[in-house]
Amino acid sequence: MPTVHPTPRNPRKKKPAITVPLADKAYIAIKKMILTHQLTPGEHINVAILCETLSLGRSPIHLAIHRLDREGLVEILPRKGILVKAETLDGFLDLIASRQLVEPYLTGLAVEHSTPELLSKLKQLIEAGKERHRNNDRYGAMEIDRLFHQTLYEAANNKLLADFAAQLLDRSVRLWFRPMTDRNESANTDELERLYAELEHGDKEAAIRRMQEHIGSIQQKYLG
Repeated sequence: MPTVHPTPRNPRKKKPAITVPLADKAYIAIKKMILTHQLTPGEHINVAILCETLSLGRSPIHLAIHRLDREGLVEILPRKGILVKAETLDGFLDLIASRQLVEPYLTGLAVEHSTPELLSKLKQLIEAGKERHRNNDRYGAMEIDRLFHQTLYEAANNKLLADFAAQLLDRSVRLWFRPMTDRNESANTDELERLYAELEHGDKEAAIRRMQEHIGSIQQKYLG
């Protein structure tokens, strides 16, 4: 009589691979190059070089460029090419003013929709930010700061405003690569930790004030 092998009760299924569209790959890669100053303000973008560097065709590169143009990170000049857009001092001040209008409001909504899972994730991000500062990893600290803000705003349950805040945040990331007038590198993480304490207590008004202070401190740190 043939031997029957029982079928495992919980066979491990392979998770389907996540395929990222080529245009999204191009967008993410070029955006990172701009934000980290691998492509510097005022520099002309050479599409052919980008295609070679990123191993992508012209079509996804062009789609990414148009998306970055809409976000204000590049400028498409007819018959002249593509320029990495420089942020002026006035432009940065406008960004900070816009963030002051949107982000404290989203913070208040996030307090209303707060969960233990959200608080746990934000706490982990703060600890990761401290570690980056200890290792003098400025780019890593920037990424943690960005994740903290994005996580908080996604919790507000207002996708339209959260997406807008993300665009403002992305443009503000360039400030991380300007010389700081306030050399206290850990100040940013300290501010987020104070904000987290208000979130943990569920104090909506205090959390809003902390976010206003946090964004307001950007001008002192980077613009003097």
